[in-house]
Amino acid sequence: MLNAVRMLAARPTPTPVPGVVQVADDLKTTVTTAAKDASSLMNHFPWFLSRMLISAVVLILGLLIIKLGKKVIAALALRRGKNSKINPQRSETFRSIITSVFSYIMFFILVTIILRLFGVDVTSLLAAAGVVGIALAFGAQTLVKDLLSGLFIWGEGTIAVGDLVSINGLDGTVESITIRTTSIRNYNGNVYNIPNGDIRTITNMSRGFKRAIVNVPCPYEENQERLVNMVKEEMEIAAAEVEGMRTVPDVMSIVAFDKNSVRLQVAVVCPVGEHWRIEREIRTRIKNRFDREGIVMPHYSIPVEE
Repeated sequence: MLNAVRMLAARPTPTPVPGVVQVADDLKTTVTTAAKDASSLMNHFPWFLSRMLISAVVLILGLLIIKLGKKVIAALALRRGKNSKINPQRSETFRSIITSVFSYIMFFILVTIILRLFGVDVTSLLAAAGVVGIALAFGAQTLVKDLLSGLFIWGEGTIAVGDLVSINGLDGTVESITIRTTSIRNYNGNVYNIPNGDIRTITNMSRGFKRAIVNVPCPYEENQERLVNMVKEEMEIAAAEVEGMRTVPDVMSIVAFDKNSVRLQVAVVCPVGEHWRIEREIRTRIKNRFDREGIVMPHYSIPVEE
C-alpha cells in the first residue's frame, strides 16, 4: 500500500497542451487591444465630433461663398457688357468661363481646409501630388488639352453663348462654354457636350448676317427667261410681305444642269436664325406661282406596271 502511494506521488504533473495556451494568449491580447482602442476612440471622440461640426460649417460657408461669387461674376459680366462694345454673347461666354474657374478653385480650397482640420499635412500631399502628377502627366494629356482649348476658345472669341454653330458636324445653339466643355442644343432639343480639346472645325452662323438660299428645279421644256421673270416678280412681292427679308431676293438664272431639270437659284440676306423660315416661305411662294401658271416642276414618277 505504501509503495502504491509513493508511485502516485512520484508521477509528473500533466502540462497544458501548447495549442490551447497559444489561443488563450492571442484571445487575451486581442481583447486587451480592443479595449485600448475603444478607450482611445472614446477619448478622441469629442475631438473628432468637433472637427466634423467645424468641417460642416466650413462646407456650408464655402457653398454660400460659391453661390454669392457666381452672382457677383454674373453682375460684373453684365456691367462689362453694358459699359463696353462687347456683345451680349461675348459677355455671357466670359461669365461662363470665369464661373467655371472660380468653382474649381473654391472646391480645391474647401478640400484643403477640411483636410487640415483633421490633421492631414497638405504640404506633403501637394509635394506627393507633384511627384505623382509627373507620373500621371501622360494620362492627363486629354484633360490639359481640354482646359487649354477652352481658354483659347474664350480668348479668341471664335464662338459665344447664343451663337448658332456647327461643331464637328453637330449643329445647334451654344448653351454654355466652360473651361473644359462646350454645350450646344440642336433644333430637336438634344444637348451635345463636346470636350474643348476635341473641337476641330467650327462653323459660326451668327456673325453679322445669314443668307437664305433656295434651289429651284425647272423643266427643260419651259422658256427659261419666262421662268426667271416669273420668279423675280414673285420675289418682289415676297420682299414686301415676308418679315425678315432685308432686300429683294436675287434670282440667278441657270446655275446647274441636272438630269431631269435645270436649276435656278434664289438668295437673300436675312437675320441670323431666320433663314430656315424664309427659305420655306420662298419655296411655298414659287410652288404656288408655278401651279397657277400651269408649270409642272420636275419630279420622279413611279412607273406603273401593266
